[in-house]
Parts: sequence; C-alpha cells; structure tokens
Amino acid sequence: MTKNRILDVSIDLFSQFGYDGVSIRQIAGEVGIRESSIYNHYPNKQAILKAILDYYVEEMVSDDIPIEQASLNLDKGFDYFYNVGCDAFMGKLYEEKMMKITRLMLIESYHNDDVKNFLKSAVIEAPVHGWINLFNLMKDKNLIRNDCDVKQLSESFFYYGMFLLYEHFIINYPEDDEKFLNEFMEKTKKHARIIFDSVKIEEES
Repeated sequence: MTKNRILDVSIDLFSQFGYDGVSIRQIAGEVGIRESSIYNHYPNKQAILKAILDYYVEEMVSDDIPIEQASLNLDKGFDYFYNVGCDAFMGKLYEEKMMKITRLMLIESYHNDDVKNFLKSAVIEAPVHGWINLFNLMKDKNLIRNDCDVKQLSESFFYYGMFLLYEHFIINYPEDDEKFLNEFMEKTKKHARIIFDSVKIEEES
C-alpha cells in the first residue's frame, strides 16, 4: 500500500537526516512515485510526521495492562508485574521501525515544537502518570511505604530508562542496537529493583 510505504520511507529518512533535512521530493523518489502523488495520501510533510507519532503511540499502548488487571498482577509480586511490563515494552523496541521513530523523536525534540510537545505529553508524562497510579495501588495493598512520594518514585523509575535511550541514540550513536537493548533491559530491571527495595514494606516473618 502506497500510504504505508510513504510512512516507512519517511521514518527511515527522517531518522537518518532529520525532519528538516528531508524533502517531499526525496520521499517520493525513494517510494518510487511522483512528488504530486504524495499529496493524495498526506496534505504536507507535517501530516506525515504526525502520522508517524500517532503510530508510535498506538504501538506502545497496544499492550498496556488495564489498571484493574495490574492490581491483580501486583498480588503475584513486583518482579512478575515489572517483568511483564518490561518485556512488552522491549518487544516493541526490538522492532526496527520503532527504534527509528525513537531516534527521530529524540533528535527532533530540541527544535521541533510538535515533536517536543509530543515527547513531553505522550512519551514522558503519560507513562509517569501510569506509574503514579500503580504506586498508589501498591500503597493500598501495603506493598510500599505510605509516606513515600509516588510522583518522585515514578519519575525515578521512568527517567533512568529515558536517559539510557538518549545516551544510545544521541551520545553513542551509532552503536549496535541489539547489544544496547539487551543491556537496557538488564540495567532498567536492576534499577527498578533498587528503587523498589528502598520503599517496599518487608513482610513480617
């Protein structure tokens, strides 16, 4: 399908050369269609970018665990719950297209307001809010201390992973994606365990 091909080519080009460094003519040439044909599917280059960001969110939230189901999973222990969530997230990042979009978002966020606002709201604030809800559930179940600041706790969980992504895609780029993802999973799991252990309520023997 031509529309999907336009999207895939745009993701590839934007992630390599940046949004401003790619023209509609270049996208059309890579797709193998006339420049005017692009407009049968997207009114402008900005619409292509929006479609890419929408695709990213749809993919990332497709396996989200409803809050009611998360509550049941917590009864199985923190490790079980965290591993399920982490494996679902990593399953998405192992897709080459999602890795390219992640890099695109990070490199464009410093000067493209649309990408910056998307990154802030959909990629950072929404997941942190989800962690806040989950840590409040943990409080209700007496899994973590009642005096802990769930917002700060949630940010501590999430921001470390964001830093690792930034380090990979910006500071250390290019480096082996598969090696990074394997290390990313291991590092974030260890980090989560350290943070969780600092606030969990020990079971009485």
